[in-house]
Amino acid sequence: MAKGVHLCHMRVITLSLLALFLLAGCDERTPEELSTPKPGGRWTDPRMQAVLEAQDHRRTADLCAMLKDSSAAVREATALALASLQDSSARPFLLATLLDRDATVRGAAGFALAGVADSSLLAALQDAADKELDPTVRAQLTRAVFAAELRSVRHDPTWYLSFLESTDRAIRLRAAQTLARLPREALVSTAASVLHAVHVERDPAVRQFLVASLKHHASRTVTDSLRRLAAHDSMPQVRIAAVRALGAKEDTLLAPLLLDRAILDADPGVRQTAVEQLQRYHQHLDGEAIWKAAQETADYRVKLPLYGLVLKHAGPGTRVICRMLMESMRRQDLGPYLNAALLTALGPTLPQDTLLAMVLGDRPAVERQAALTASMAQFQEKLKAGEIRPEQRDQWLVGQLRQVLASEDAGLIAAVCDRLAEERPEFLRQLLTGSVVARVREALHPVRDLETLQLLDQALARRDGREPPVHAAPPFNHPIDRARLGLLRDGQRYRIVTAKGTIVLALEPATAPGSCAAFDSLATAGYYNGRYFHRIVPNFVAQGGCPRGDGYGGMPWTLRTEVAPEGFVEGAVGLASAGRDTESCQFFIMLAPAPHLDGRYTRFARVVSGLEVARRLEVGDVMTKVERVR
Repeated sequence: MAKGVHLCHMRVITLSLLALFLLAGCDERTPEELSTPKPGGRWTDPRMQAVLEAQDHRRTADLCAMLKDSSAAVREATALALASLQDSSARPFLLATLLDRDATVRGAAGFALAGVADSSLLAALQDAADKELDPTVRAQLTRAVFAAELRSVRHDPTWYLSFLESTDRAIRLRAAQTLARLPREALVSTAASVLHAVHVERDPAVRQFLVASLKHHASRTVTDSLRRLAAHDSMPQVRIAAVRALGAKEDTLLAPLLLDRAILDADPGVRQTAVEQLQRYHQHLDGEAIWKAAQETADYRVKLPLYGLVLKHAGPGTRVICRMLMESMRRQDLGPYLNAALLTALGPTLPQDTLLAMVLGDRPAVERQAALTASMAQFQEKLKAGEIRPEQRDQWLVGQLRQVLASEDAGLIAAVCDRLAEERPEFLRQLLTGSVVARVREALHPVRDLETLQLLDQALARRDGREPPVHAAPPFNHPIDRARLGLLRDGQRYRIVTAKGTIVLALEPATAPGSCAAFDSLATAGYYNGRYFHRIVPNFVAQGGCPRGDGYGGMPWTLRTEVAPEGFVEGAVGLASAGRDTESCQFFIMLAPAPHLDGRYTRFARVVSGLEVARRLEVGDVMTKVERVR
């Protein structure tokens, strides 16, 4: 038997018992159903539209009944719809569907079950995988079992390490990522095994997760290995992971390595990560060495934050020269994102009233956010230095934050509410009075500003000593455009033109019909033209499409979450959200696999060319044009 998940400790549920649940009408799909979908294809069929309607309105009972349909295509679509709903009441119907005569339907049922499985169902899924004759579906079911077990059962590190020998890349990825997310105490004894795996593993994504798990090891052997990987590994993903691991370890030789090599790396992701680690570095930095490095780089996304570090760590003479240079740059327009980076670097030296005027002014949203962050950081530094007495703290802060809350700017209000998660309930009672909260709610749109409202509700719960509210999906508010969907074929392509090159996406309406129809409507209307990539996380995502440009923007409607078996591998394209069923216009491109997103976010497309362009993107890069390719 191929290597699988061993569940000897669990009660075995046999498929013979599951046959009691077997639903009628499971004939094989016809040749027509197996053919490649054409424009106006699967979602124009009335039976498929019924599946779509039930999924969009979250009608689990209707979908369970549709698992009896005579068409295998309808049964498969129904199982995938139930995967998106993740309603545990569908378990017995999906268990029965593991006996469907159609292999594809069985695979879809296994995927849907993985999203709602508890420990008692794992044995049934494993039994189905062991007895499955179709090799493709057997692999799907084995992955579903593994994913479900990772969510519901805790194991020691050696269990995850054993799966690094699997021939299935998806399983190795999940095992390596889970290993990297284990707490420090669980990984103490794994250094030798992980180092060996790093050297024998050829897949760069698996290696990046393994390298990430080394951040918990303090041995000289591990540290020396990480330094070599950060400086010399041929794969940028691995260099990025090594730099982060060294930063988490507070390696004493990290700063010279970053300044001498990483910030000059050919890969922008490595450069960005190097800057982030320097900013997090808690030991003394050589300000003169940073000044020299800043002068040597032509990348302003590196230069500006290095200037900010110079103002903190260099000698008086160098600080004066650096400050004069930055002030001259302030008189130029570098574009909103570089302006924001300059403001972040210069912020500690600017007067508080100047920063507040920027926050409340008419600058681009990303610059106002930077001014607010700089103001709060400067306040904390003055508090630590004793320039603001503790008894003055609450009065000053309430005065400042109330002005921001009165701005009626959803992004700024969200940033304030997010910060309030660290505050004492008595302070929150001073700030968030009934009248203040009423004015804030009145200024926010109930759907477009949903994330801000959620953060506000969390702050109010903390103020009142209540548990944080559980996310509640917004009411259905955006019907799928059936006419538009009927014109979309699987694989319909879209071109994203940037200064770094062109990225081509292919839609996947078979598994994300509502999301694809919405994306097509926005793209063909020209909505994305001129929008920014506002968030880049190396080894993770490039995200864009926010109407504000700071990540807090959305549409006055939301989409239903639609999950798919393909998952978030590198090149997958998903929709950003603030919780289930809150997706709208922001999308992200996966720069590396992220199995932990599977089943939680909507994947609606994949990159078919230009992934190397996506990996070169930096914060503030513009989508010059996003258009449908005919």
